Amino acid sequence: MIGGTGGQRARGPLLGAVFVLGSAASFAVMPVFGKVAYAEGVSPIGLLAWRFGIAAVMLLVVLALRRNSTPLPDAAALTRLLLLGAVVLAGEVGLFFYGLQYLDAGLAEVLLFLFPAWVVVLTAIKRRTWPGALIAGCTALAVGGAALTVLGGSTLQAANAFDGVVLVLAASVVYAFYIIFSGRSVAAYGALVTTTAVVTGAAISLFAVAVIIDAPGPTTAVGFGVAVGIGVVSTVFAFGLLSLGLSLLPTSHAAVIATSEPVIAVVLGALLLGESVLAGQAAGVLLVVVSIAVILLSDVRKSEREELQPDSL
Repeated sequence: MIGGTGGQRARGPLLGAVFVLGSAASFAVMPVFGKVAYAEGVSPIGLLAWRFGIAAVMLLVVLALRRNSTPLPDAAALTRLLLLGAVVLAGEVGLFFYGLQYLDAGLAEVLLFLFPAWVVVLTAIKRRTWPGALIAGCTALAVGGAALTVLGGSTLQAANAFDGVVLVLAASVVYAFYIIFSGRSVAAYGALVTTTAVVTGAAISLFAVAVIIDAPGPTTAVGFGVAVGIGVVSTVFAFGLLSLGLSLLPTSHAAVIATSEPVIAVVLGALLLGESVLAGQAAGVLLVVVSIAVILLSDVRKSEREELQPDSL
């Protein structure tokens, strides 16, 4: 039997890219929610706690409704997933937030979007092989494009803040670990179970921190509305779509596609807020788009070759 999947393999990379791009878009609108929330007196840690708390409740409800068709992992695996959220994901969020206290937001975004490079390096170390020229080249293009997109329209006022650089660089490394670990978890337990457990773990951790430091949460109708928005769009959709993308794409390829987040943020700013796009930003957008296109073309061609292989003799 030849090509028994009828084109499904070739569509897999494209669908995976759509999921990761959707995740990037969901993350890209988060600064808008954040600005509104801060204007309503919500602290960053308080907002993060409510963000993950609302998302966790929603995902737990969905998981409960699908309990007959979605088997849960054993207690040990479930604990590992909760810790992935409570330690790794919450740690990345915390490091990035505290780094923002010392850095211009543009520089912080650039440093965070070094994570695709760390994903490639960590994956190569695990497999004890050098990354291929295609992956290395596309990663460099995507990271460089993300840098141009962010820095092309911003002025750096605190670029020499060493503490901030260290914290945000650490956040980018931790996020790379999260991408790798969550990719393995999705393969083992599915996107819904992984996303629910990880987000729940992060919610528990962040609420604990918020209580300890007495971080104010939303107290107005607008504040609660923003918390719901960031919980649904920038958490449930964002992490859920990322998990679905990781189920269809190699981790390093998904990381490259995720660099579209600052590109989408710039495009949204131009379309919705009338912000101008400078030449440097346009060049950055082009680099990211090219890197994503090359990665996708490679994946589709590989899938098409696999379709021509006999499924059974």
